[in-house]
Amino acid sequence: MTRRAGISPRGTLASDDALRVEVPARPRKLPKQARSVALVDALKAAGREIVEREGREALSIYRLSDYSGVAISSIYEYFPTIESLIGAIFDDYRAAARLEAIAGIHALPPSARLYDGIEVVLRTGLGALHRWMQIDSQLSIKTAYYGELVRLEIVKPERFWISVVIPALVERFSDEVLVRDREKAGFLAYQAVTALPRALLIEKPEYLVQDDTVRLLARMLHALLTTTDAE
Repeated sequence: MTRRAGISPRGTLASDDALRVEVPARPRKLPKQARSVALVDALKAAGREIVEREGREALSIYRLSDYSGVAISSIYEYFPTIESLIGAIFDDYRAAARLEAIAGIHALPPSARLYDGIEVVLRTGLGALHRWMQIDSQLSIKTAYYGELVRLEIVKPERFWISVVIPALVERFSDEVLVRDREKAGFLAYQAVTALPRALLIEKPEYLVQDDTVRLLARMLHALLTTTDAE
């Protein structure tokens, strides 16, 4: 019997064995007017340039203000901490990875096979995780832990980027997806492509950039989707 733990208002499990859940820092509020949207986009762009050119340690509220020309008070209006800005930048990274993976699937030649598409998805995803790890390892790991809590529905669910990519992959190579129970196979593929990369990030980050990691995962997913009968 599975018991779902509740979360108290303080962010701990509502049970005798309390578990504190550290949520990644978020912006104070979302911009609504065009001018505010432009300001937030400019701050994220400036922060991203600083981090990618000079490293995570170079990004401070003062450096960001000087680089972007935005007053510190205006920065605090949307980003109460630098960590919240980095979190917003990572959200943009994830959105870009989603678009890159989908574009990569569509860009494959007509002769491409399902296995090729799976490799595109995995190389894009694992490569992105490795890049983010190089930028801010602490936030990357914290986000990975939080993502697992979301996946297990211990905290409020959210839409993962891979939830859009997997359907695009199956649609592109639909004639090769032979598994009878597509719903079950889709669920297993989704869980594998979300949970395993996070496990690599947390426990074996060096595996993210090893070519055989992609091949091993690709073979597993390919077998899952192309096997007609599980027996």
